[in-house]
Amino acid sequence: MTRDPENIKTVLATQVSHWELGEIRRGLFSEYTGPSLITSEGSVWKQSKSRVRPQFSPVSVSNLALHERHIKELLIKLGPEGCREGWTGAIDIQPLFFNLTLDVITEFLYGQSLHSQNPSQATIIGPAGRKRPPNFEIFGRCVDEVTEWVASMSMLGKWYKFAPAREFKRSRAKMRGLIDWYVERALRQVREEPQMEHVASSEYVILDELARLTDDKLWLRNETLNLLTAGRSTTAALFSWLFYYLARYPSKYHNLRRTVIDSFGTEATAQHVTVAKLRSCNYLQNCINEALRLGSPVPNTTRTAARDTILPRGGGAEGNDPIFIAKGTLIMLNFFNLHHREDIWGKDVEEFKPERWEKQNPGWEFNPFGGGPRSCIGQQFAINEVSYVVVRLVQHYDDIQSVDTSCRLWYNTAVINKCANGVHVRLHRSPS
Repeated sequence: MTRDPENIKTVLATQVSHWELGEIRRGLFSEYTGPSLITSEGSVWKQSKSRVRPQFSPVSVSNLALHERHIKELLIKLGPEGCREGWTGAIDIQPLFFNLTLDVITEFLYGQSLHSQNPSQATIIGPAGRKRPPNFEIFGRCVDEVTEWVASMSMLGKWYKFAPAREFKRSRAKMRGLIDWYVERALRQVREEPQMEHVASSEYVILDELARLTDDKLWLRNETLNLLTAGRSTTAALFSWLFYYLARYPSKYHNLRRTVIDSFGTEATAQHVTVAKLRSCNYLQNCINEALRLGSPVPNTTRTAARDTILPRGGGAEGNDPIFIAKGTLIMLNFFNLHHREDIWGKDVEEFKPERWEKQNPGWEFNPFGGGPRSCIGQQFAINEVSYVVVRLVQHYDDIQSVDTSCRLWYNTAVINKCANGVHVRLHRSPS
């Protein structure tokens, strides 16, 4: 395991050809997504990347109206108007963020949201005469069950193949059935446009664009499932960590709210929000970066040496000299530990301190989205989503309180890192 930024840079970027995903990671994640961008290598990976990366253009990831539709449902879930003295009841906001991001990413990928926040809003529109579509309401639960199985199996290494998998396979089949329904609908639309009745929309739908590049149903299912998992879970974990810390540092929440009101107005006097304005709102971005650092939604990744190679750090008496790595050696790149190094971030490393980013300009010391050719292709979509939703929430609520009774913070660290305690808060409705 390494938490050294130079070693991480070497593995992910400067000597990337010396490293591969490894048999365990390829096999385990393929159980979930099948062959896809995160499990393939070589020419197969290059082809997937060449098809998928262009879908995340600056224009396609800047549709803030998409997020607005779903933030309205979240505000309803957080509590009705007229709560006692303006406060919502105590609520674990983390599951709500997972539902929010599921609704957003399914609409972005498939052109139709699952509406997990409000299933009564879901409408099923598909080819006439087709069989009844799968149960949309259970999809989020199936994703959770499959993800948790992969996370637990990752701890077994090569022995995961011998672990019980009946429930996993049952949930996986239901999840794949829904995505296959989406894929068939998209391919039918491509073949029969404009004869087929379809939801009229000028918005960008990734599956529709990919279906114009290939009619390979398995590839379309695997790649969009890969994007769904990354776009839902990691973004929801980031939301959760940000509000976990804001609830424990209310002065930071108040600073953030003042910044948002100055930049975007109150909810009643809201100005037009653009991606450019969100990115130029420094304190907002500093809060997001600090949550990415402390929470590290992607806590680690692994690689296996494809040949005998050398890492720049880890050898010698002090560990500062190069070290030989034999072919076949498995190495964990620990981003969480990297982000909590006192020698890099200071003695206040465990404090939520957005102000540190006014002077901090890290390179490989800060690695929330990976790096090199396999870095996260959806990172700008995620940052835009979090930025916009946070603006809307702090416009709507002028105060936050933690109601967590836990004595300490527990991490649920596996494929993603989320708060094992939950994020128990209550929010105060702004009168303006």
